[in-house]
Amino acid sequence: MNKITITTFTDPMMSLSWEYEPAFRKLEIHFPGLIDFRYIMSVLVPDVYYLVNPEDMNVSKEFALKNYNARLAKIYESEEAINGMPIRMNDFHLFSVEETSSKPLCLAYKAVQLTDNTKAAAFLYNLRYATVFECKQTTKLAEILDVVSKTNIDAEKFLEHYNDGTAESALNHDLILTRELGKRTLPAYLIQYDNKNALVRILIEYDSFVSVIRDLTNGVILPKKPELSLDNVAEFLRKHPLISLLELRHAFDFQNIDEVKNFIAPLLGEKHNLRNNFITSE
Repeated sequence: MNKITITTFTDPMMSLSWEYEPAFRKLEIHFPGLIDFRYIMSVLVPDVYYLVNPEDMNVSKEFALKNYNARLAKIYESEEAINGMPIRMNDFHLFSVEETSSKPLCLAYKAVQLTDNTKAAAFLYNLRYATVFECKQTTKLAEILDVVSKTNIDAEKFLEHYNDGTAESALNHDLILTRELGKRTLPAYLIQYDNKNALVRILIEYDSFVSVIRDLTNGVILPKKPELSLDNVAEFLRKHPLISLLELRHAFDFQNIDEVKNFIAPLLGEKHNLRNNFITSE
């Protein structure tokens, strides 16, 4: 059976994409082996000075950026209410006089793809987590390298692609695709099956993805409720060593977070040797 491809046009700094991870985890589990997830880097903030308050610039760049970071933090905090993915804005300072663009994050993702594409999705997730939960200044290469290390990616090969122009060339290709689709807002989703496709320019939930997939495939590809077993959940957790309890709840259709905690408790002993970091809003 041909697969569905869901291509997300995004930027690692986007909290909106972070908020929609539960829907993607549910798609992953309810369409087992039937969806390829791809990501196009679209550089949400090419130059932060276009977004700061011009009046603040009359005081100083530092003052303008401090105020912009504060406004951005408020936006991030408000977006936690969308789906409940935890967001923490403690001493948030993503942009500075030295770091004025989100391009380094996008460039890093392309460098990881070139270094080890099998770890690119995990790296993107970890980079989002570092940005919107740990409040790391991931516009800095040092912080990016910390995420590279935590994702078990060869740092030397990563830096080679990051610096030698190959990641830059790959990113430019992504930017061309973004422009060709006329994308003005992010995130956006291109859903493809055979020679048919649907471009979704608004935020949609899991059920809307299912509806688009049903229409594109004429009902050939439909979701399948997963078997709720310790083995299945353990396999899922090994694939996602860093994950929120909310994503587990959505993926396996638990009623609430307490039910998730009770179910996975037997998996956290020495027998299964799981070393997951569970993200919670607590």
